[in-house]
Amino acid sequence: MGFDISLYNNKEEFVENYEIKEGLHNEIFNSKKLWRSYLELRKLSDYYVDFVEYKGQSLIDLIDDLKRYKMFIPQHKQEQYQEFIDKIDNPAISKIDVSGD
Repeated sequence: MGFDISLYNNKEEFVENYEIKEGLHNEIFNSKKLWRSYLELRKLSDYYVDFVEYKGQSLIDLIDDLKRYKMFIPQHKQEQYQEFIDKIDNPAISKIDVSGD
């Protein structure tokens, strides 16, 4: 199970949907990795998460967590992982909603 991400602009208008596929989700939250040390990333760890909203400081902190955590992502998933970071680390994006799919 992956995540559906809804991205919103600075006026909180919907921009687009983005999907984190199950394979990337599994790599991020592999039980052998230290993801629990990253506060905002930890909020996404539940396979059955109904809804998590990130905006303002929580979005900034999530982006920072993802950037610092990148070294734990295997090479074959790096491009997909970076694409997710690039989608949300965009000055035009001010809020994301994350839901399990």
